[in-house]
Amino acid sequence: MELIEDPTFLSLFAQVQVMDAVLMASIKTHPQPAELLEQIEQNIALVRSVSAQRAADGPIGKLADEKMGPQADGWLSYARNVLAQD
Repeated sequence: MELIEDPTFLSLFAQVQVMDAVLMASIKTHPQPAELLEQIEQNIALVRSVSAQRAADGPIGKLADEKMGPQADGWLSYARNVLAQD
């Protein structure tokens, strides 16, 4: 079975597309997008800080921290790109 035919893949892909549309609309229509971006950056910095502290607790925390970094970078990039489209 090709990946494109996999029902699980199709379901996840549809969810991501819907989430992308909702997030883009939310970010673009925010009355003060610069403040929204600043808040997103602050919240992600807080999450990264907590994640880094937990990474010191053991291998599971370290693995979670390693996975979280690229995700955080991706979301920040996404928010910045959406705001730059205006």
